[in-house]
Amino acid sequence: MSAPLPKASDLADRVAQIGQDPVIDEFALRRIAADARKLMSTDAANAHAVLGRVAALQWDVDGLRRHSRSAISLGDPVLSRWDYSMSLFLVGEIEESYEMARDAWQRAPDNLSVLDHLIVSALHAARFEEAQVLCDRGRKLAPKRDLPLAIVVGELAKAVRQGEFSQEGARETLQAADSLRSDARIRPNGAIVVPSRDEPGSFLFEYRLITSPTSAGDLNEALALRWAQSPKAMADPGLKFLPMFIGTVVNGSYT
Repeated sequence: MSAPLPKASDLADRVAQIGQDPVIDEFALRRIAADARKLMSTDAANAHAVLGRVAALQWDVDGLRRHSRSAISLGDPVLSRWDYSMSLFLVGEIEESYEMARDAWQRAPDNLSVLDHLIVSALHAARFEEAQVLCDRGRKLAPKRDLPLAIVVGELAKAVRQGEFSQEGARETLQAADSLRSDARIRPNGAIVVPSRDEPGSFLFEYRLITSPTSAGDLNEALALRWAQSPKAMADPGLKFLPMFIGTVVNGSYT
């Protein structure tokens, strides 16, 4: 008797768990990929979706794109695009992640989960005005639902309108940050934007990473150098949009 086929949902859950671990289990990823390939004849869309997620954690961007596009052509047009967008975000392809999330949201404008991811993608792509519009949409869809990003997104958009810093300069800086993170193959672990109480219109973008504080410090030094060489970033009055990497793993465990 042959062994039962694995469930795509179980494989997806296993990939998600590995993606949250401080250290990637490469052997487990290979096992999941092997199991996913067994589903090609019966559930190709989800098999490709799982393989796309595995490729993202292996930093195989070509494989990520290939499998995710196959999943889109075969599966749910909204969920497969949403999944693709999140994988692109992980490997630092933020602008493409934003465009794919927007495509998914346009197909399902009432889906709050897709909208939440689109807001985060817009924030990381330094599309603050668009993020503010999306937050307003979220409030209309669910007036009683907590949307903590809405306040800071509104403040960022206001600061840009008032000339505290340029959206183009912020985008240049965040693109440099994600490029450095991607080159180092370091996964994101969230971000917090902290408005300054002492200097109105100033913001610290705390970019948290699944890495050690020492590694994050090295990236900060590289980012400062690249930032200083960017005409768009340095042209901002007062340099009031400051990104900083924060490592969240100490001795193999989260802080």
